[in-house]
Amino acid sequence: MRVSVLIVLSSLALVPTAHAERELFGRTLPDVPKPTAEEYAARRAAFQAHLQANDLVLEGDRIVPRLDIQANPRPALGGGWEDPPHYSTIFLNFFGGELTSGTNAAEMQSGCVGASPIMYPPFGGTEQFALTIIQVFENAMAPYAVRIAYEDAPPAHLPYSQVMMGGQPADIGLDPGTLGVSCSSDCGDQWWRDTTFAFTEESSSSLTLGNTALQEAAHAFGLDHIDGSQHIMYPFADSGDKVWSNACTPYNDATGGISCTYVHDAFCGPDSGMQNDDAELLAFFGPNEPDVSPPTVTITEPADGAEYPAPTDLAVAVEVADDHEGFGWRLVVEPQGGDPLIENAYQFQTSWNLGGLPQGVYTIRVEAIDHDRNEGSDEVTIYVGEAPPETTGADSTGGDETPATEDDSASADEDAESDDGTDSGPPLDDDEKAGCACAAEPSSSGLALLGLFAVVGARRRRATR
Repeated sequence: MRVSVLIVLSSLALVPTAHAERELFGRTLPDVPKPTAEEYAARRAAFQAHLQANDLVLEGDRIVPRLDIQANPRPALGGGWEDPPHYSTIFLNFFGGELTSGTNAAEMQSGCVGASPIMYPPFGGTEQFALTIIQVFENAMAPYAVRIAYEDAPPAHLPYSQVMMGGQPADIGLDPGTLGVSCSSDCGDQWWRDTTFAFTEESSSSLTLGNTALQEAAHAFGLDHIDGSQHIMYPFADSGDKVWSNACTPYNDATGGISCTYVHDAFCGPDSGMQNDDAELLAFFGPNEPDVSPPTVTITEPADGAEYPAPTDLAVAVEVADDHEGFGWRLVVEPQGGDPLIENAYQFQTSWNLGGLPQGVYTIRVEAIDHDRNEGSDEVTIYVGEAPPETTGADSTGGDETPATEDDSASADEDAESDDGTDSGPPLDDDEKAGCACAAEPSSSGLALLGLFAVVGARRRRATR
């Protein structure tokens, strides 16, 4: 039996829809009411408007720019893949949740969602059925340095993609009959936070659903459809086991165009018309080996114990590195007695500008994490409008503490004035500031993150090794 990935294999519900409280992997699943016919129609209209407004088109199980990439080919890669491999994590999200428009899985964003948020339903089957789907996914990804999460979402500062494992196509405004969809075609996996969909209500086969989730995740890596019913990237959902191609295999454009030819040519030769799944996955992620070393973090600015007048603008700079690409980090600014500001480095920025820090004592920390959940951090304490606590007794060399001289104080004041005037980035808009306020003490004014020292729109971070 051969059916298109756009055709429903089975209309059987895995379990009856119920409003009784359900649990999966020890977590209570949200009760998401089934949309009405009017709500489904509104979602379909919103989806079509989203495609039109962003000049996108649905081709088979992919949403791609209307202007075909082959009409504007990218430069040849010079005979080989040039980017280093990066470890990765894919979250199989069986829990649903509110989706908004965007490209960041950690913020529950999807390129398939328009201006209005969508409450996406959780998985409707049993935990055992979910585990069989997960096993299909894990088996296929086992050769590569890709970690699979499903019980809980990874930390937001770890770069991860997700596959929404639940619902049906109408839930995001698609026509009936689709098993899955990728909301991006990211040639060479340059962006690491995509959200794709496997509509688990559309089949009762764990093999079909596992392979669907694999194919949609792989579209977000930049893999296209190829020939061979035994292949995961075959555009039709045959029943049975499937594998990645391990040799250059002709494209199959039966359900839509081929987007990432310039990447495939790096592994199969110029204008080959073929794709080697395994070679590309190894180049993107590397072989599956444990990562045992934590990232290293060094805050280079400000200095530990630095003093500033109140209020002050403060530049923060950090150096981060790891022995494997793909790790992430975040800035944490914690005022003594107040709530912390947390800024995930989604664009891999290593500098920030904090504006208008009120009087208080602040711990500034940068925390890094890799895909095997090894963690590294560095922190400093600064004093704004306050003197550091006095120390008594001998120092580590056996001598007494030396009091600061007037010259030292003047030098510190000059440094503070210099830092106070630093501003190396444009102000963030209100959306970017959301959730970033923290108070030095319950009655004081909040922090404002004024600017990022980041390359806006950067798609991936080059190796720091």
